[in-house]
Amino acid sequence: MAVGTLDWIGLFAPFVAYLVALVVYYVWEGRRERRLRERYGLTGDHSE
Repeated sequence: MAVGTLDWIGLFAPFVAYLVALVVYYVWEGRRERRLRERYGLTGDHSE
């Protein structure tokens, strides 16, 4: 049984979209956290 190109796109597109959204989320949150740390003078070493 032959699987067409559109079938492969339909199969993998949701996974690719999810992975791209995950990467965007982590980059976005990392930048947000860095801005908050700079604003409030926090460090990431947990030595308090």
